[in-house]
Amino acid sequence: MTTIQMIDSNAGEAMHLFEVVKKFGVTCSLEFKLEGVADPFIGISGVNVDVDYLEAEDGDTLIVNMGEAEFAFGLGDHDFSRFISDCQIMMAIGAKDGKYIAWFNSGVISPNGIVEANGYDGTVGDEDINEPEFTEEEKKLAYFIRSLDFEAVLDAVSGIHREVDQSKNKAATHLRAGRIQTANAFDKRAANLEQLACLLGEANKDYNAHVCQVD
Repeated sequence: MTTIQMIDSNAGEAMHLFEVVKKFGVTCSLEFKLEGVADPFIGISGVNVDVDYLEAEDGDTLIVNMGEAEFAFGLGDHDFSRFISDCQIMMAIGAKDGKYIAWFNSGVISPNGIVEANGYDGTVGDEDINEPEFTEEEKKLAYFIRSLDFEAVLDAVSGIHREVDQSKNKAATHLRAGRIQTANAFDKRAANLEQLACLLGEANKDYNAHVCQVD
């Protein structure tokens, strides 16, 4: 029997690995085990996986969707580890108090997928005070937003508002189920999206002109 040595990881790498699994069209299985119980408390086999990351003042949360099931892992309450073979990705997310652990196993991934999985760079996203205030990509985005007509910006703002409504609905669902931390995270996401929609509209002169006329 082959022994697998899991390697300590973090939420950023876990999100990266889930995204690789999704990108390469590979299904994922889950065994959710409780402390002191031999049989899995939850078992899910061969379903599509999706992942999301929610920021909140009381702590960030990694959300893993397995088919119709959704699992929320607060970063402050969980430890992460992983193992990447030549054809498969395995991840473990365990409660720091040892009460449970979730084992995720991907299906067979192509060599290109394994290369991408191993290419995680934990320094991406770190702030550098020596960077210019605006990158070239940020400038292009600003110029592009300015160039859009009213209808295009309206479609974009309307789409963001639909996502706001979905996040608020998810927040209400989690709140009714007593998952306060996850509910707060979705509320924070809704607030961020609302601000994004507002800033997008304000950045386009044509949109502002139409909105002012309507008002």
